[in-house]
Amino acid sequence: MQTLEERYLSANAIRTYISCPLRFRYRYVDNLYWSRTWGSDPNERQALEQGQNFHLLARRYYAGVDPGLVTDAVEPGLLAEWLVKLEQFLPRTFDRQFYPELELRLTQPALRLVAKFDLLVVEPDGKATIYDWKTERRIPRRSYLLKSPQTLVYRYMLCAAGGAYSPEGRFRPQDVSMVYWNPQYPDQWHRLKYTEAQFQKDDAYLRSLVASILRTPREGFVATSEEQVCRFCEFRMLCHGQRAEQGDVEEEELLAEETLSWDDLPELP
Repeated sequence: MQTLEERYLSANAIRTYISCPLRFRYRYVDNLYWSRTWGSDPNERQALEQGQNFHLLARRYYAGVDPGLVTDAVEPGLLAEWLVKLEQFLPRTFDRQFYPELELRLTQPALRLVAKFDLLVVEPDGKATIYDWKTERRIPRRSYLLKSPQTLVYRYMLCAAGGAYSPEGRFRPQDVSMVYWNPQYPDQWHRLKYTEAQFQKDDAYLRSLVASILRTPREGFVATSEEQVCRFCEFRMLCHGQRAEQGDVEEEELLAEETLSWDDLPELP
């Protein structure tokens, strides 16, 4: 079993620690886990499955193979429509490099991070765009995306650990951006650019945050005082003797580990 010092922390892990250190302990120190989708509404589980299937087709398309069909999909016709919209939004061409489902790891004594991009596109001049597919019914506000741990970690990781995919050996922050796109709202997408100043700020923030996590004793991970966070937490039974309430669960939670709704996050620096 991995110790906390041996773990590679993801954006979801960082999000969890920010929202509730005790929840982080349960998941990443005590290694407890059960899906928030267990016992959830069937329609919600179907929506999450649809999102997972869409990610599968997108990965196949950008890998240069026939996306095919997902025969057991809940709504195969809708899934096919989403794929058509994706191909129209970002056609796969031969004048740039496409890296679907790309995982990067940063291994440093005091900073071990992991990020898995839905897609990385690299232009011949070294400019790069990280794409993240969303299929939730709600559209996140741009202000949320700007403060999201996912945005912070993904852009930072490409510059800190993605040099092998750059024609120049490293990605300059000013050449990096991140795009969030949803096939249900194909014209309402967000591109978030990066800068050297923001990279330096993110570097200092992540090193400080991870150092704080690593020096915290097991008993030092305290519960949040935010009831809105507790209400939907899968560990609510351990803390309050009550089952978690049913609420919106993001596809990212199904595909990765766990997360909160778009509106439940505190501000990041």
